[in-house]
Formats: sequence, C-alpha cells, structure tokens
Amino acid sequence: MRRPVMRALLALLVVGSVAFALLVGRAEPTPDLSRGVDGIAAWLNRLTDECATVRRHDDFAEFAGPVRAKVYAPFIAEWGTCSKEPYERLGLLVLRPGLEQAWRTALANGEVRGDPDLAFGNGFALTGSEGMEYLGLNRLECTLTACSLIPIKHH
Repeated sequence: MRRPVMRALLALLVVGSVAFALLVGRAEPTPDLSRGVDGIAAWLNRLTDECATVRRHDDFAEFAGPVRAKVYAPFIAEWGTCSKEPYERLGLLVLRPGLEQAWRTALANGEVRGDPDLAFGNGFALTGSEGMEYLGLNRLECTLTACSLIPIKHH
C-alpha cells in the first residue's frame, strides 16, 4: 500500500516541477526594447540559446511580401532577422502603435484576410508561429470593429 502513495507523491512532485519550470520560463522578463532588435534577440537567446546574431536588411517587402509590408511597415520602428529553429530567418520587429487599426482598415478594404501572422509581445512581434506559445506571446484576432490579443496555446 505504501508504494502507490509514494508513486503518487513522486508524480505530483514531477508535475509540479514541470509546471514551475514552464511558469518561470514564461515569467522571463520581456525584451529590452531600448536596445531594439538586439534586445529581442538577447531575450530569445536567454530563453532558447538561439538567435545570437541579428542581421539587418533593407527591403522589408522582400522579407514579408508586398501586402504585409504595406500594412506592417509604417508601424515597424526597427526590424531584423536571426536564426532560430525551425526558422532560417525569424523576423524580429520593434513596433510602433497603430498596427491593429491598420490591419482592420486593410480587412475592410479587402487587402488582407484573417488575422496578422505575427506573434506579439509588449511592443514587439516575431514572424514565426511554431514554438511561440513557450515564449508567452499572443496572436492578434481582428474583426472589422476590434482586435484582441489572445495568448498562444500549445496544441
């Protein structure tokens, strides 16, 4: 009778440790946006041991495509890329206010459909989708009248 109790206690300890590790991982401070994309890269590197080198590029439309560049570019204070599995070029974006309204306007004009394909933090975004739930990032769900930040959940 003692072994099942010990196994149950051990299982609770393991589950609690994993839950604590996930909470601590998500509780990591946000990127230092005063350092621009270098601050985002340093934050990602602390969390994942990847994204050590930031590359800056001139042509955002070449990276994001012409439609997304038209909507996103006016609201990007700085951008660059880094390598973080599974992405060869993960986009790092420091944002200015107004992207939500621009997306709703583009929706109303039929220029875009659905929601922005970015993972959002506070004042920044990443272009990836895989693994973003582990970073505590959000997706932006938009209708013609409003946008809401929704935590990305693990599926």
